[in-house]
Amino acid sequence: MVLTNFLGLPMVSILKYKLFFVGLIIPFVEILLAILLFSSKSKRKISYLLMLIHLGILVLIGPFGLGYNSVVWFWNLAMIFILMIIYVQPIEVVNRNMLVSQLYWFLLWFVMPVFSLFGSWYQYFSFNLYSGKGDQMYICISGHQKELSPYFETKGNFHCKGTDCINLQNWAMKEIKSSPIPEIEIYKKIGAYLKHKYPNNQLKIILYNAHTQKSVEL
Repeated sequence: MVLTNFLGLPMVSILKYKLFFVGLIIPFVEILLAILLFSSKSKRKISYLLMLIHLGILVLIGPFGLGYNSVVWFWNLAMIFILMIIYVQPIEVVNRNMLVSQLYWFLLWFVMPVFSLFGSWYQYFSFNLYSGKGDQMYICISGHQKELSPYFETKGNFHCKGTDCINLQNWAMKEIKSSPIPEIEIYKKIGAYLKHKYPNNQLKIILYNAHTQKSVEL
């Protein structure tokens, strides 16, 4: 998206030179700076670099860039202000007492995400916000509902043969400017609500996993 819509690069060149791997630079740099922020004495300088990264992200996806996923604009702004507030003063040295008092954060951030590998913890709480690991939900509906027609997929309708198709991800991005939570229990609730709202239509809920390339009907 950034390479094509923001920089205007043709898809042929992106695939030929594998330029999509450039997107890995930002998360790797963020992880490196986060480690340095925890262990280095030059925390203020490192915090400035992290602020620049968040500013760069805002330039790319903000209102003067792609205008995409507006819900995370405020998230990046919040991170900038948090860095400013926390690191404007010298940071206390990390010691054993501090680690013990913050043990619950350690469990939440580093232990609980392990359970997501077994389906027992949310993907979004396990550093998988944009990993693409979650299932995509497709809504197959007949009857040509007028209120839903702006969200029908006109291309790539491989999941709803013979009926109109809505990709929940694309619908949510158009309607509320945010991605839906890719969890089975959330999808089941959405599916139950839609089937109750459109009882006279033939409606199916298909979950597709791009990683395994398997489809399951709820």
